[in-house]
Amino acid sequence: MRPTDAPTRRALLAAAVASPLATWWRAAPAASPIEDAFDQLVRKRGFGPNGPGLAVLVRRPGRVVLRRCAGLARLGDQAPVTPRTTFELASVSKTFTATAVLILHDRGKLSVEDDVRKHVPELPAYAGGRPITLADLLRHTSGLPDYMSLDEPPAGPKGYRTNEDYAGEFARQRAAFPLAFPTGQRYEYNNTNYMLLGLVVARVVKKSFGTFLRDEVFGPAGMAHSFVYESPDATPEKPADGCRPAVGYEWRRKKGAWEEAWGAPPVRAETMLTVGDGGVWTNLEDMARWDDAVRGNKLVKPATMQTALTPSRTRDGKTNTYGLGWDLYPDGAGGLTGYGHEGSWGGFRTSYYRHLASGRTTVVLSNRGDFDPDEFWYALDGLVEEHKTDK
Repeated sequence: MRPTDAPTRRALLAAAVASPLATWWRAAPAASPIEDAFDQLVRKRGFGPNGPGLAVLVRRPGRVVLRRCAGLARLGDQAPVTPRTTFELASVSKTFTATAVLILHDRGKLSVEDDVRKHVPELPAYAGGRPITLADLLRHTSGLPDYMSLDEPPAGPKGYRTNEDYAGEFARQRAAFPLAFPTGQRYEYNNTNYMLLGLVVARVVKKSFGTFLRDEVFGPAGMAHSFVYESPDATPEKPADGCRPAVGYEWRRKKGAWEEAWGAPPVRAETMLTVGDGGVWTNLEDMARWDDAVRGNKLVKPATMQTALTPSRTRDGKTNTYGLGWDLYPDGAGGLTGYGHEGSWGGFRTSYYRHLASGRTTVVLSNRGDFDPDEFWYALDGLVEEHKTDK
């Protein structure tokens, strides 16, 4: 299991609070003791048939330990969450972005030691610091300002903003948004880093970021139902049976109701379509295939993956336990207990974690904004251990 003192990389919300809309429970018939225990666990955390839900997968290679869903994917049509419901991965998308960069590194199309300005010359050459490399972006040591804090660039005639729209804003708004710290000085999680990496990938391959992921990541991994929401027409017009996207919801206490916060067509049309830091939509079925691809080094070379899972040292002398796209959980003896990532955006709360000793992977996808997947993971892991289902 994850060490209790492992650093949490995303500022997720507090532990889930039961809402008035989730006051009773109607679960599918339990087929095993662990499923019955899971239903009790999610009921205690306020999930019910009338509110947003979650989908959970616990697996070992070739074996499903637990696959269970609860709640609704969309309140409008009362569609239940199923293993095929697609969710916005939020920052778990960063693991896919890093993989795209490392694929190109392995192929010699770029190097993680490249100055980012080689690919995004619009960025200013910040004074007083060394060049910002792609590795700095991957490890969150760039010191760049958060692009979501910048004044928004014009959306233009297309009506939505993309990575390209933000590329020149760092120079135009440099006086108001300088480097937060000298590059390499310390770790500071920042969505800018991965938005820019998404832009770098698109420019290097001369196709959209989503197209590259489809061709070089989703396809080889067998992730048939995954996509990147980078334009209004990026979502499948006719998704496979059961694979329609969920909608993310936030609880509005004053209104006493769930409110839509984020979604994909045809239910919603968002206007901020930057990707790389987020934007990947997928489901439990495809996350199992992603897990196989990561475990089997199907996408990047084993040595490259080893580097991605190696902590680094920042100039302040501290160990950075964020690798190349992965949160790392050291064991205190120079190794790792596991690795993964969490995500939080627009009512979606997500988590992917692989425990190395047991070989167990846990995926949690939710469209309920007051849900903490990290806290839930500990309870779920205890449940799995108690039932000894993977021994």
